[in-house]
Amino acid sequence: MNFLKSPTPSVKFLSYHFGGWAIFSLVNTFSLGLLTQDHIDKIAIHVATVVLTVGFSTLIIREITYRFNLFDKSWYQQWAYFLSASILLGFICACIAVSIIYAYYNSEGYTVVHTFWEAVFDSWLILILLMLTWSLIYLTAVNQDRLRKAEQDATQLKLQLNEAKMSALMGQLNPHFLFNGLNNIRALILEDTNKSREMLTNLSDLLRYTLIAHKHKTVPLRDELEIVCQYIELLKIQYEDRLAFKIEADDYLMGERIPPLLIQLLAENAVRHGIENCKQGGELMIKVTKEENHIVITVKNPGTLNTASATESNNTGVGLSNIQKRLTIQYGNRTRFNIKQQGSHVVAQCHIPSSLQLVV
Repeated sequence: MNFLKSPTPSVKFLSYHFGGWAIFSLVNTFSLGLLTQDHIDKIAIHVATVVLTVGFSTLIIREITYRFNLFDKSWYQQWAYFLSASILLGFICACIAVSIIYAYYNSEGYTVVHTFWEAVFDSWLILILLMLTWSLIYLTAVNQDRLRKAEQDATQLKLQLNEAKMSALMGQLNPHFLFNGLNNIRALILEDTNKSREMLTNLSDLLRYTLIAHKHKTVPLRDELEIVCQYIELLKIQYEDRLAFKIEADDYLMGERIPPLLIQLLAENAVRHGIENCKQGGELMIKVTKEENHIVITVKNPGTLNTASATESNNTGVGLSNIQKRLTIQYGNRTRFNIKQQGSHVVAQCHIPSSLQLVV
């Protein structure tokens, strides 16, 4: 069983600790006028005595701080402990230090100015102040370090929580793809074998993409648009001429990185809640542009905005609330997402930081 409650001091801590007391003892020796004398041994005995006695006494105060867990006590309880320890240790330290110095002076024939107890009393008062000052500095330093570590732990916990939330949101996508894909295949497998085979290929690519995308925070815009094209081709087998499709995106944007399945979800929502409800169908328009340091993704479709169905999960989609949550988790207040009615069309638009500005 480890007798000490305080952490084992590092070499760096001990170096600073005893080094600091050595500097103080040299200053104290100068104030006593010893540095102006020719007796180097007096200087050495004073410095060594202060460093050892005061250095180890303050280490005892450090042990008391951890043993009685003073960090979590009120300030007056802390200082009650520190004052009591400083008075007791200061007296012991003064007695030992004066005894060593006077013994050395007597052995070398040096003259002592004060009596033993006068010297002890004078040193005792000074040592009490020194130990209280050291306690204040040490307690402040440790509290700052604990606060910094607590902030780091909180940040790490928040990141882990966000990762868990993101994984949960992404996990909703795979069953959705499978459900819709298999339903379409079942409806066509007996009517058109070639189309069914084409749908199976597209569905396979979609599932493969979701498995890969699930492991990444962002994917190239090029990959996302490619999978969206496959997704729309799969839907066009079902909707035939009722579904038209158009993409506008400059080549220089293809390397930009965006959240995986973001455009696919917007396209899906546009088809399921917009074009599907239009008797004549309509055109799905996807446009990607860059405005300053943001990528702007716009998805436009004919239809009437229904806030309730568009923002809640249901059997036909995971909902736009999923998109909003994912964007908020990943980008915080650096992203914007809105959906509005624009004449006879519904327009969904999201702004995300350019990948050149994004720190992942």
